[in-house]
Amino acid sequence: MSSPKPSLFADLVGLNDEAVESMYEGVLGDLSTVDAELVELHLNKKIHSETIKFAVNKQDTPPTLGADYDNDLIYLAVQQKQQFDELIKARDALVERLVVPPHRVSKTMHEFHNKLTADTGVGESPTLASEIEMFSRFFELQAMLRTYHENETVQSELRKTRLDLLETIKSVNKNDRKIIQRINQNRERSKNLRNEAGRLRTYMKSNKKTPQRPMPPKPDVGERLFSGEAITMEELASMLEHGGLIDEMPESPAGPSKKRKKRKSIRRSVPIRGETKQQKKRE
Repeated sequence: MSSPKPSLFADLVGLNDEAVESMYEGVLGDLSTVDAELVELHLNKKIHSETIKFAVNKQDTPPTLGADYDNDLIYLAVQQKQQFDELIKARDALVERLVVPPHRVSKTMHEFHNKLTADTGVGESPTLASEIEMFSRFFELQAMLRTYHENETVQSELRKTRLDLLETIKSVNKNDRKIIQRINQNRERSKNLRNEAGRLRTYMKSNKKTPQRPMPPKPDVGERLFSGEAITMEELASMLEHGGLIDEMPESPAGPSKKRKKRKSIRRSVPIRGETKQQKKRE
């Protein structure tokens, strides 16, 4: 013979109602703490994601940080990205002012130098006008290259800021993965606490003892519902019990009532047939 299954409330049998209700209140207190931490983790996860998007130019604006936000790594990443953008603007303004980028300047100067100093055969030497033009152009490029060298600090600072920003974003991404792990752990803890609270609540109801505090719904159920994400049956039942679904659903404007069309009665017509041969014989 198979042994009977252990009862779900075996550990609660023999306890008075006050002790069970005290256990229920303690579980609800732990559940509130875990849910509050879960909400905080979701907000922190959102800020980390927006910071990474801002750093890789997938988002134009930096994340919105509250006055009580104290993550120095996020502030550093935002500051480095803004400094990097300023250096990019300074470099682009320099290139726009000088028209030709530095590598093109060096290459053109090298070509002019080869043409002016190379040995040429009879009849291949450049004309005086072309030599004057090349010398004039060479001196212009030389002045442009000197300006680039004077502003070399912009390029060096740009490279350094870029490397620092990459290292900072790596750290932000690493912290983001840790936040995801903590979110999954808190979700599992919240699920276990809700199951325990539901078990205690069911036991009290079976003893005709109504709990003073109802079980709260999950903090992000409403947002997940309206974004199209699926919710569990326990979440739906909790929202229906506490009025969360009714309060959150937008009221639809009352439109004019549609008149129901009256269905016409079906007319049954009797086909008109000619006389049968038997009727003709009788006559």
